[in-house]
Amino acid sequence: MDERSAGHRVVLISKTVFLVILFLLCQLGSEFKFQSAAENDTKVGDLPGHEVAGLTEMMSSLQWRAQLPKLSSYCRETPKLSSNITITCLVDKGTPHISGIIMESVGLTGKIPERVAALTYLQILDLSDNTIHGSIPYQIGYLFQLITLDLSKNQLTGTIPTSLGNLRNLEMLDLGQNLLTGKIPPSLGRLSSLQTLELWSNQLSGEIPRELGDLSQLGVLSVPENGLRGTLPPELGKLSNLEELWLTSNNLRGDLPKDYENLKNLTILEIAGNYLSGPIPRFIAKWDNLYSLNLMGNNFEGELPPEIFNMSSLRFLHVSDLQTMGFSFPKSANLSSISSLTLRNCSITGSIPPYIANWNQLGYLDLSFNNLAGGIPNTLKKLFLSELYLTGNMLNGTLPDWIYSNVRDKGDLAYNEFIFPEPETHKTFPEEIVRKYCPDGQKKSQYNDNLHINAGGDKHHREGFWYEADKSTSNFYVNEPAHNWAYSCNGHFYGGSMADSRAFIQKVTCGASVIDASLYDEARLCPNSLKYYGFCLRNGNYTVSLLFSEIVFAKNDDYSSSAKRVFDIYIQSELMRKDFNIKEVARHSNNVTIQNFTASVHDHLLEIELFWAGKGSLLNPPSFQGPLISAISVTPNFGVSRSRLSKIGIVAIVLGAVLALILFLALMWRLGWIGDRELRVTTVNLRGKSYTLKQVKVATRNFSPRNVIGTGRFGTVYKCKHALQAELPDQTVAVKMLSSQSKQVIDQIGTEVYALTTLKHENIVEFLDGYSKKDLNLLIYEYMEKGSLERALFDANSSTRLDWPARVRICHGIAKGLKYLHEDNPSRKIVHRNIKPSNILLDGNLNAKVSDLGLAKLYDEENPYKFIQEKGTVVYMAPEYAMRKAITEKVDVFSFGIVLLEIISGQTNAKYEANQETEFLLDTAIVLHSKGRLSELVDKQMPNEHAVMKQAKIILELAMRCVDQSPTLRPTMSEAVSALERISN
Repeated sequence: MDERSAGHRVVLISKTVFLVILFLLCQLGSEFKFQSAAENDTKVGDLPGHEVAGLTEMMSSLQWRAQLPKLSSYCRETPKLSSNITITCLVDKGTPHISGIIMESVGLTGKIPERVAALTYLQILDLSDNTIHGSIPYQIGYLFQLITLDLSKNQLTGTIPTSLGNLRNLEMLDLGQNLLTGKIPPSLGRLSSLQTLELWSNQLSGEIPRELGDLSQLGVLSVPENGLRGTLPPELGKLSNLEELWLTSNNLRGDLPKDYENLKNLTILEIAGNYLSGPIPRFIAKWDNLYSLNLMGNNFEGELPPEIFNMSSLRFLHVSDLQTMGFSFPKSANLSSISSLTLRNCSITGSIPPYIANWNQLGYLDLSFNNLAGGIPNTLKKLFLSELYLTGNMLNGTLPDWIYSNVRDKGDLAYNEFIFPEPETHKTFPEEIVRKYCPDGQKKSQYNDNLHINAGGDKHHREGFWYEADKSTSNFYVNEPAHNWAYSCNGHFYGGSMADSRAFIQKVTCGASVIDASLYDEARLCPNSLKYYGFCLRNGNYTVSLLFSEIVFAKNDDYSSSAKRVFDIYIQSELMRKDFNIKEVARHSNNVTIQNFTASVHDHLLEIELFWAGKGSLLNPPSFQGPLISAISVTPNFGVSRSRLSKIGIVAIVLGAVLALILFLALMWRLGWIGDRELRVTTVNLRGKSYTLKQVKVATRNFSPRNVIGTGRFGTVYKCKHALQAELPDQTVAVKMLSSQSKQVIDQIGTEVYALTTLKHENIVEFLDGYSKKDLNLLIYEYMEKGSLERALFDANSSTRLDWPARVRICHGIAKGLKYLHEDNPSRKIVHRNIKPSNILLDGNLNAKVSDLGLAKLYDEENPYKFIQEKGTVVYMAPEYAMRKAITEKVDVFSFGIVLLEIISGQTNAKYEANQETEFLLDTAIVLHSKGRLSELVDKQMPNEHAVMKQAKIILELAMRCVDQSPTLRPTMSEAVSALERISN
């Protein structure tokens, strides 16, 4: 991977050379002394016959075509074979033996024979970088003197022989870049002398054997670019001498085991492109020798620990795609040795810190696809940045002059809000491009109803349509002269340079056996985010067909046939395919796959994005990772008339259209139709500051799926980070876009929703403002950093940990919020009707706030009984719903009791398992309560201390009072608050 991968290979080559030199020195100083004929011809006999036979068969089987010398006398005469071939001997009591064979990069094409086992004195066998095929013979495991075995960069197939575990003297084993399959043999854990284990770039499967944790001398463990699954074995934490750990591009899951804190000598950790989850461990910062850390393309949660920003030894830090509610750079940091920094798509908020300018080694900076605001610090001009990527943030202001001279052509600043001294269309949002090339008032006949692009190729005819040529190598291009589509490409290739844009077009004679095979000969490749825009399309539903063929990772001679290309497919900002792998879907390189999707076009704009999220192959620079596409076809799902009309028909249609337009405009005036102009002029009030709906929309990235922080029956909630950071520091809100189903109810309750702005309490999520008109219905709330109580309690991947004091505080907070609704609200009593953990949100300090207040009444007005059948709500509902009794505030008290049981026990109220009866926490609590054993419900993760158990018992007893079948016997929320205050105090 970029310079790190190159450096890794150099390290391995150096180690091999070192071992050879060390071996030869050992020969000179041991009892097995190499003696040439010139030194003492009489003491050195002939090579034993079985070794002569073994060496002869080996040379023949490997198809070594050069003239062989007389092998029986080889060790006496030592003839020169080739500049790239070294065969060494040792002498034991006058009898010579073959001790080393080094045949690196000499064009070997055959197989390794089983008779290699005859060379029993062999200590070095290096056949790397040839095209040897076949399997690794089991008999190699009988070469007990082997110190170095390097069979890398060949085309070996089959499994790794378990017999290799017999080679107790082996110090270096490299089987990388072959076509090996099967599992890693646990027997390799018996190689007590092993220092380097290289199995990179094969097709290995299964789990990493825990037995590898027994390799106490191991310094390098490299198994990237395979299909390894399962979790990381904690036993690897015993490898105290481990310096390099390479696990990139596998299918590993779970978290980084706590045992890895013991890897104090680690210098390189490369685990990109897996499915690892959980929080990024803080113990990484304790690895004082670490200089390369790559965590890209995983499912890690939470923020990047601040301690990592103070690792002065780090030279390479690459993190992407964190599952987090957002975090900011720390107030101070000391990455004094950093030369390459990637923090992409990590939801980083705030501004770019000026202290980055103090990292004078920094040459590569990628902060793209975050929520950064403000300007680019002018202090960064002190750095010798070779590449700068800030794509897809909310940065604004005028670009500093040094940008143009230093990094203008070696980076990407697109999709921000910068002010450019000259028009640069691709730096704006697509809606603005549409207004330029598809202005309002355009005639209907000028709109398009189809689009066909030969991505990366020339004009091509297919199935009655001409696919337009797409040959540009720019980062942004609008097709000429039609101006009906455009593309943008962001990012850079690892180990390459974005400046070398020739890589954007890939051309290979495709082996696809399809009628339109030539359509797949060329394709467009992009390192990170490739977007295609269709302009001036008629509004309606379309079929979007994306044509793919893997023509890059397709060759056996450069080992790319085993490489993986993985990316995500978005259409109209909706995720359609996650971790799409062309070869996996098409079942082979050069095979064709066509992916069809349905897209709805509004505002005459279609957006297709192929996004690389850090997964796939990165090992061989330049890696050419990222999305690859051959062609795009967009066809309408509605009828399109192509017939010619008479003049009278045309006149009639025109008159009819004019009349229809007049009626339509009148209708729009009556209905209050909302257009782009209204988005720009209509404002909402957020804590005393006014923002336009356009600004709100932009701050949610046009309601992008990447900004979704919650979904529910009534709509989707988006994180909205405002771009006007200078005017309103740290302003982040949550915007709920209501679905059309809930819109009907919103129309019924009218101003009642907006009356919620009068609710002001520390334990009620603040409703800031709203907007409802025609097809856009928004509710805007304060943003809660830690998300829902449900996620904190029950999601194993959540980074939020609730200790005992936090749980008590949360119980108290919920009670105070409900007390305010029931008893202290100055305007009226409000019954929430849907109290459950997903409707309790937590701020950054784990203070609990009741949410979804504006929609609480909807649950009753629509039909309270239909919720009896809905999972996720029924288990919190009071029995009076089913018994058709009056609904009072005591239904909230019942639900509150259920939530108390969940908080104290750490268990959900209902456990659903296929083909099994549902288990209810409340039933368990009732049984234990009747037996006086209620304390057994306490979460086993809580400390077993007297004070904790005493407080837990009080809360559980309160919960059981709250869930009484009789509403009149349940306590009021004032009584609940008093009971919890006694514990809190």
